[in-house]
Amino acid sequence: MAVPGADLLCVAVGSLLYACAVRDARLVRRLRREGVRTEGVVVANVVDRRERNRHPTQTPVIRFHDHQGYLVEFTTAVQGVGLGLATGRRVDVRYLPGESRKARVWMRRHVLGPAAGLTLGGTIFFGFGLVIAFS
Repeated sequence: MAVPGADLLCVAVGSLLYACAVRDARLVRRLRREGVRTEGVVVANVVDRRERNRHPTQTPVIRFHDHQGYLVEFTTAVQGVGLGLATGRRVDVRYLPGESRKARVWMRRHVLGPAAGLTLGGTIFFGFGLVIAFS
């Protein structure tokens, strides 16, 4: 017997993840149109080493100068096993002129990864909600 409201909760979470994926896709579209292209340097990789995790996740930290000359440092939107970038590596970065904190490393996995992950998660939750509702 299913928990009352579990189906609605799963559908709501799935819908929320879909909305976040659309928001991320709109940001990427804005970066393609209006984004300023520059070069950044990978200054570090933040490694999450938990005692139960055999494969630690890596989050690259990128530093670049924006069009006003300010030094901006950000972490990538996607993190995971094998997603670290070599420290000292130069990477293409795009950012919005008025919002340099909304920057992305201009590589396929860092541009498409967040929206793809959110869409996959939304599909899983939405599917579980439908299975619960119709069983």
